[in-house]
Amino acid sequence: MALRWIGQGLAPGRVVAYTCSCRMTAYELVACGGVYQIRRRTLPRRGVPPVSWTAERWRRAEALEWWRRLLSGHAR
Repeated sequence: MALRWIGQGLAPGRVVAYTCSCRMTAYELVACGGVYQIRRRTLPRRGVPPVSWTAERWRRAEALEWWRRLLSGHAR
């Protein structure tokens, strides 16, 4: 399953889960007013934006399911 990534998030929110930032790509599950998005941060490299967001926005249960899929390698 592929996630669609965009350059702009909802608004500043609260990080509720995250992966280690010691990796080339790190992810954060961000809550903003009851809606969730996943933020992707990458180390600087050609052709890849340093920060991008999922185009989709979810309620908590669906966001946690997408987070699980991402961490288990079933979404990217």
